[in-house]
Amino acid sequence: MNDVVRRACPSCGKDNTACAPTIFGDTDWPIKACGACGFVYLEVAPVYERLVEEFAWEKTSASETKRRFAQQPIRQSVSKQLKTLRQRWLKRDKLPYLIRHFVAAGNLLDIGCAGGEVLGNLDSIYVPHGIEISRALALCADEKVKPRGGYIVHDAALRGLRKFPSDYFSGVLLSAFLEHEMEPKPLLTEVYRALSPGGRCIIKVPNFDSLNRLVRGKNWCGIRLPDHVNYFTPASLVQMCRQAGFEIAKFAIADHLPTSDNMWIVIQKPDTSFQGTLRDNAARRP
Repeated sequence: MNDVVRRACPSCGKDNTACAPTIFGDTDWPIKACGACGFVYLEVAPVYERLVEEFAWEKTSASETKRRFAQQPIRQSVSKQLKTLRQRWLKRDKLPYLIRHFVAAGNLLDIGCAGGEVLGNLDSIYVPHGIEISRALALCADEKVKPRGGYIVHDAALRGLRKFPSDYFSGVLLSAFLEHEMEPKPLLTEVYRALSPGGRCIIKVPNFDSLNRLVRGKNWCGIRLPDHVNYFTPASLVQMCRQAGFEIAKFAIADHLPTSDNMWIVIQKPDTSFQGTLRDNAARRP
């Protein structure tokens, strides 16, 4: 079929065609655990154009919610109420906090920036840039960032990132994006190139090793067929980041709550300069 692609392991490149699928996918969309490195991924995935147009999150979210309510109405109703309470009483502005504490002033890139909501609320020390595949959303985001000297690239993530010069950004955001990316390893390599020495990338992805996934199995909310094509564990996420050359600056596996479905990691391009060494030594002082 021309509208799907069979993927080798995105982490180590092994062809797992002969391996049995896990219980988490289905006949059309098999999820495999790599026989060599253990990475969990969607083996047969829609071509990129279908992921963008047919299976984009903003188009599948409503139908996925409806399907889950039909399958488990009581559980989903309780889950929705608990989520509302958490958002009301335990609201955490995690991403703005991480940006302020880990990203130096300068050019900042949001990959998969949507309409520019995050970029439009950045502190004034940052010059906001973005990459967005949706033309309509890219135009909306561009209106937000142009007054501050930035711009939006309308393109796929990997192609769009290659349009920026090397050592250009002090920070890159990959929030709820890497699980959708067909080529996560090459993307991280390009992020490394585009970051300045000492620059940092903030990543948020679902945690396949989370307590909720272990309890709920194939009904876990982090399994979305076929738009989630990568299923990271803490170990596989750290491994892929290090394979791209990054150091780990901060890693919060459970986002401070044992029931969290997501994990955050801040990775850093090494800075071997004298100034970078002075800054790192200062940061280590009590």
